[in-house]
Amino acid sequence: MAGHLLAVTEQELFNTTLHGFQVISVFIFCALFLVGSPYGSQTDYNGVLTINGRVAWIAMELVSPAVLAYSYFSQDPLSALHSKAMLLPFARDKEPQGSLVFVCLWMIHYLNRAVVYPLRQPSRKRMHIGIMLIACMFNAVNGYLNGRWLRVVGPDTAPPGARGWRFVLGVSLFIAGFAGNIHHDNTLMRLRSKPSTSGTAGGGSGSTSNKVGRNGSGGSSRYLVPYGAMFAFVSCPHFFCEAVEWTGFAIASGSPAAWAFVLNVVCNLAPRAYFIHQWYVRTFPEYPGSRKAMIPFVF
Repeated sequence: MAGHLLAVTEQELFNTTLHGFQVISVFIFCALFLVGSPYGSQTDYNGVLTINGRVAWIAMELVSPAVLAYSYFSQDPLSALHSKAMLLPFARDKEPQGSLVFVCLWMIHYLNRAVVYPLRQPSRKRMHIGIMLIACMFNAVNGYLNGRWLRVVGPDTAPPGARGWRFVLGVSLFIAGFAGNIHHDNTLMRLRSKPSTSGTAGGGSGSTSNKVGRNGSGGSSRYLVPYGAMFAFVSCPHFFCEAVEWTGFAIASGSPAAWAFVLNVVCNLAPRAYFIHQWYVRTFPEYPGSRKAMIPFVF
């Protein structure tokens, strides 16, 4: 009976947190369009409340895989909040063979996003500590929801080979989005590491299709116009690819927590893509007018 009550309690907490997560995503979407993008090229704030951008990024992104792993492998990750639950196992537990594959996909993404990506960046602006703390809270909630759904809240999971077309489609989208994200991140990092020039970023006078990028009107070596791959269609293909990646994860897993994450990714990245696109247009007079912000031909 005690185990059953614990299960009901966590199920209620899970449902409430999931619904709140969805509502907050919509609120964030509206708020970001009003106040603008709070970090990166869209801000010049460098006050006393900022910290090293690379350190802040690594710290806040590592929260997600850490909490997901703890929520997935722990029988009762909330035991510290109610001492009586420390000796009571969760009422149901799934065999890890079916859901563990999604934990691996999650860890692969965050190994790149939290460690490899920031360490490879040529530079990173300082970040307001408030932004970092908000991101930490978001990642903790997201990790908890997805970890607990995969292990105990969601339905029993069949082995990967028995999942059918949804698993194949979802994982294929995840891999494509992951690869696209890395490719376009690499393009941006190459441009930011180039020396300042007054013409083509790669030197010479090749055609536009062969150009890697151009300097802005101020001759900055930090931000250049990227070309190639999906940059032909949108200003932020790395954002689009990340949305595709997590959509694939949600399709393959069938998790409402994963779909809530997709909603949050879009609600966070779409306003940021809009402001980055507007910044490109203002900063570079010859910026391609056919490009959209994030979604090809649409937005």
